Amino acid sequence: MANRPPSLRRRFALWLGLVIVLGAVALRLSHYRTTIATLARDLDVQLWSRLAAVKAQERFAPDTLLDPHVRTAGFFLGDLPGDACGAVPRVLGLALPWLEPPNSTTIAWFAGVWKADGTPLDNLDLPADIRFDPAWSQQRDTLWTTPAGTYRLAATAGAHDTLLVAGMPLAGLVAAERRVAWHQVVTFAVWVPLVIGTAWYLLSRGLAPAARLAAIAGRIRAGHFDERIDVQHTDTEFREAAAALNAMLDRLETIRVSQSRFNADVAHQLLNPVHAILLETDAPGRDDHHDSRLRRIGGLAHRIESLCETLLTYSRSAALDEARLRAVDLEPILAAALDRTLAQAAERGVTLVPPAAGAIVKGDAGLLEEAFVNLLGNAVDHSPAGSRVAVTITLDDKACRVAIIDHGPGVASAELPNLFSRFHSGRPEGGHGIGLALARVIARSHGGDITHAPTPGGGATFILELPRFGTAPAACMKAV
Repeated sequence: MANRPPSLRRRFALWLGLVIVLGAVALRLSHYRTTIATLARDLDVQLWSRLAAVKAQERFAPDTLLDPHVRTAGFFLGDLPGDACGAVPRVLGLALPWLEPPNSTTIAWFAGVWKADGTPLDNLDLPADIRFDPAWSQQRDTLWTTPAGTYRLAATAGAHDTLLVAGMPLAGLVAAERRVAWHQVVTFAVWVPLVIGTAWYLLSRGLAPAARLAAIAGRIRAGHFDERIDVQHTDTEFREAAAALNAMLDRLETIRVSQSRFNADVAHQLLNPVHAILLETDAPGRDDHHDSRLRRIGGLAHRIESLCETLLTYSRSAALDEARLRAVDLEPILAAALDRTLAQAAERGVTLVPPAAGAIVKGDAGLLEEAFVNLLGNAVDHSPAGSRVAVTITLDDKACRVAIIDHGPGVASAELPNLFSRFHSGRPEGGHGIGLALARVIARSHGGDITHAPTPGGGATFILELPRFGTAPAACMKAV
C-alpha cells in the first residue's frame, strides 16, 4: 500500500492531542484526588459539628438529649439538603442532572451515649451493627473508620462521665466519589475532542496562506502562466517564500517565451529554403528521371513545410495570451476544417459528416481550426475506405464537447500512454507525430482538453472539450 504523504496538520493534531490527553488525564486525576480529600474533610467537619451539638445538648439540655423531635444539628449547622451522598455534588458544584441524588431532607447521621462501663444511655438512629467498644475510650476526641469501612465515627467525653459517639455512614461518600469519577470521565470525553477540534480549526486558518500559495501554483501549473502571488497581502512568515516563488516564475516565464520565440524563428528560417526548394522542383523542362527525383525532393520539402507550419502553430498556442480569446462560433470553424480535410478524405474514400449545429465558445478561431484539422486528418488516416468520420457537438452548462468519431482499427492499448506525445506516430506509414500533441496543446491553452474513447463497434473517438462562452478558461486550464 502506498505511503500516505506527510501532513503538517495531521502531525500537529496528533502531537497536540497527545499532549492534551496526557495533560488532561494528569490534571483530572489530581483534581479527583483533591476532590475526594475535600469530601472526606467536609464529612469529618460535619461529623465533628454534630458531635459538638450532642455534647452541648447533654450539658445544657440533658432532658432533650438525642430527642428526634429536637433538631440539635440545626442549632449549629442549619438543615443541609440531601443525604451525605446528595450533599457532596452540591458542595463541589457538580450539578450534573443525571447524577442528582434522590430527594431527602437531612444528612444521615446517628449518635449514642454510653456510660464509661459501656451501659447505653440513649441513642439516635443508631445502626444495629454499631455496639459499644471499650477501645472507644482510648479514641476520644478522634475520628476513625470502622474496620469494614462502613461508618465514620467520632467520640468525645460527656459532661457526666459519659462517652458520646456520633457517626455517619460512608455509603454516601462512596457514591459521591463515584459521581465525581463519572463527572471527570464525561467532561473529559467532551472537552478533549472539543479542544482538539478547535486546535485543528485554528491550524487550518493558520495554514490558509499556504493553501492559497498551493492554489496559485496549481493554476500556474495548469497553464495560467501570468498568475503571481500577492506578496503585499501575504503573511510575514510566507512573504519571503512568496517573493522567491514570484522571482522564479518570472524567470521561467522569460525562458518559456524565449523558447517559444526561438521555435518560431527556427520554423521561419526553415521555411525560406524549403520554399526555394519547392520553387525549383516545380520548374518544367527536365527529363522524366530527373522529374521523378525532383518529385521525391518536392514531397520531402512539403513534409518539412508541414512540420515547420505545425511548429509555428505549436509555439503560437503554447504562448497564447488569454486576452486574445474571443467568443467564436464553432460551425464556420468546423466547416473550414472539413473543407481542408475533404481532399484527403476523398483520396482515401472516406465520407465526412459535419455536425448538426454549432456552438459558441471562447477561443482563437485560427488555432481551433488547426486543432480540428489535425483531429480530422488523424481520423481519416485511420479509417478504411467506404467508412465515415462523423463530427458531433454536445453541450452542458459549462462545456462544449466536439467528438471526432472514426470506425477504423482503434488505438491499441500499448499506444495509449504515448497517444498525445510529441513525435510519436501510430501510422503504419509513419508521420511526424505532432498532430495529436498539437491539438491537445491548443485545447489546453483554451482551458479545455482532448480525451480518447473507443468507438462502439470499433474505431476511435477523440473528444475536444472547451469551456462555453461566459465561463473562465482558467477555471479548467490544464498543463500545456
